[in-house]
Amino acid sequence: MAATLARLLPLLLLLLPPPLREYLSASEIQHGAKDDAATGVLHPIVMVPGVICPHVEARLTEAYHPSVPRCGAMIGKPWFGLWENATDVPAHDYLECFKEQMSLVYDPAANDYRNPPGVDTRIPNFGSASGFSDKRPLHT
Repeated sequence: MAATLARLLPLLLLLLPPPLREYLSASEIQHGAKDDAATGVLHPIVMVPGVICPHVEARLTEAYHPSVPRCGAMIGKPWFGLWENATDVPAHDYLECFKEQMSLVYDPAANDYRNPPGVDTRIPNFGSASGFSDKRPLHT
């Protein structure tokens, strides 16, 4: 298994964006396959949203004005999970609401992106591995 993975790694690197590919290739050449914990070299963790990713919770306040009335059903209620697994959003016809509540709005005064007005989001256990789970329904 390890030999197969070692042969596939260069091919997998081709799927990454060029800057990340160059960083990882240079790091591998410079440091080899040894444990980099002692050298302080940090490598990115690539996550596939919808398969394994952090839990995302939202809270809708009175400032939220949904484009569709059903998207405002949770206004004034406590924090809720935006999705439970990869099939949850389409199965409950929540895709339009999900896209609206997960979108970002550009604030030119701050030169930054923010949540839409009335949508608060948070990542429970941020910075901890316990905040992640497999989002595929057969693996939960």
